Amino acid sequence: MFWPVKKTLLGISVAAVIAIACGGGNSNENTNTTPPPGQDAAATTASATPAQDAGPEKPNIEAQRDPFVQACMRKMPANAYCNCAFDQFKDVFKDSDLTSKPTEAQMESLKQKTVGNCASKLTEPEVKSSFSSACVGENAKKQGWCDCEWTTLRGKLQLADFVSDFEGPKYDDAKKAVATTCKGKLGEDIAKGEFMQGCNKGAGTDHQKACDCMWKKLRTKSSVEEIAVGSVDLKKAGLETCKTQ
Repeated sequence: MFWPVKKTLLGISVAAVIAIACGGGNSNENTNTTPPPGQDAAATTASATPAQDAGPEKPNIEAQRDPFVQACMRKMPANAYCNCAFDQFKDVFKDSDLTSKPTEAQMESLKQKTVGNCASKLTEPEVKSSFSSACVGENAKKQGWCDCEWTTLRGKLQLADFVSDFEGPKYDDAKKAVATTCKGKLGEDIAKGEFMQGCNKGAGTDHQKACDCMWKKLRTKSSVEEIAVGSVDLKKAGLETCKTQ
């Protein structure tokens, strides 16, 4: 994976709900867009909030199962897990107006319920396949790095941890282990290319110099592997001096 230096706030939508319920912030993000987290590597393409009806009748929550599960499986191809995740969604939002913006409390409740009640339904092949697909993307040269990253992370984390937000001490420890164990398996040209792509995404060419400045400053303090896994101290990197031209 190539963990983002800065996180993108998810829009409140089915896609956001699924990101919470079916993969967390990050962890299986597309490395070519630098998630998370999260790179949203297996970004869903579901519609904005659960199907709004033009008429007076409110959306039926059960009618959202199929699109929810289908979008979830694009992030985590695990049918039992995704159906369980929808059941948690249905429970959390059972008394809610589905055309309204979910609250932070609802989103947090959904995340906790999904991890607590559904993570046990995941299998090793399902999680590994999703992780590898997101990590490698379209660049076969990353296979060695991604295989090493998976093995190292798996040695530190439980399967359930791969559908959480990849934040906290145990994740920091796991990322540092990857940076050490997998040293030399990720070419600098690949790492920089993905960093620049993620940094410039949606910003236009005028952001190019600022992104190049950020990369150079990060490299003076950290290895390619440390940048790739996000185990860098941004406060000490001096990125604030890299102004958009």
